[in-house]
Amino acid sequence: MDAVAKNPETEVWKIVGPTHDAFVPLLEARRASIEKVEKKTFRYGTLPRQQANVYYPPPSFGKKPPVLFFVYGGGFVTGARILPAPHSLIYASLGAFFAQRGFLTVIADYRLVPEVGYPAPAEDVRDAVVWVVDNVSTVGSAGIGIEPDTDALFLLGHSVGAVYIVTLMLARELRLSIAGPLLPRIRGVVLSGGCYTYDLGTRLDFQYYGSREKAAEREPLQLLKDAQLLKDAPDNLPEVLLVQAEREPDWAVSSGDKFKAALEARRGREVKRIFGKGHNHISMNVALGSGEGVEWAEEAIEWMKERLL
Repeated sequence: MDAVAKNPETEVWKIVGPTHDAFVPLLEARRASIEKVEKKTFRYGTLPRQQANVYYPPPSFGKKPPVLFFVYGGGFVTGARILPAPHSLIYASLGAFFAQRGFLTVIADYRLVPEVGYPAPAEDVRDAVVWVVDNVSTVGSAGIGIEPDTDALFLLGHSVGAVYIVTLMLARELRLSIAGPLLPRIRGVVLSGGCYTYDLGTRLDFQYYGSREKAAEREPLQLLKDAQLLKDAPDNLPEVLLVQAEREPDWAVSSGDKFKAALEARRGREVKRIFGKGHNHISMNVALGSGEGVEWAEEAIEWMKERLL
């Protein structure tokens, strides 16, 4: 975490490379323990990027562990469950971290812009979760006699991954598609460092949404404001935990505050938010498995475990 603390920058494009590089030696020193966690790869669809890695917890946690789906970020246009060397341990360490704490952890790839636009990546997230629910025995038989408890699902999304999860939960066409097979099974949603609203005067990444006008209609904050279901049934969504790095860029701080306020107004109660002390936008996830900066994740795990009681 020393390298993170010494870097005064917060904008993602300025910190992503240096932050990844800073954690490479820390993760390499723990490669054996990271790779010791059993991992299997499955296809949840027919397209090249419709694949997922599953990380299995030790048998000591029981034969039916809860399931955590991690949706990585990448600004719509980049990202992979296995990053190129020398950064290939980054998401493997995250998967191992949560598996070692009792969660069968799934990290799925999804299609990227410009190959696809709205809402295809969110549909891929949905399809990956549905595939695991529908293929319990396949996932279990590939492991060590451990089958996922598909009545105890959690979704953790970072950056644009958080955007895709909110889209899945709130965009009407997607929500209707998960109302039966998924929503009753989801115990909680963890949203980390998402951009929930866009400044149409400055942001240029609207290729995903189709146009600036469509972005204004489809951004997470607007979906939340438009969600009629929350007016009549405020508990009709899974419980939400918000996560934010201590040193997020200004856009993440601003949009996170606005989304939190809007969600609390809808639900009529406070929504918990935790902060990653000393972290920037990128280091939150990269640190997991390094032995440093994991406190936020331990707090999130406790929050999830409370929803299993």
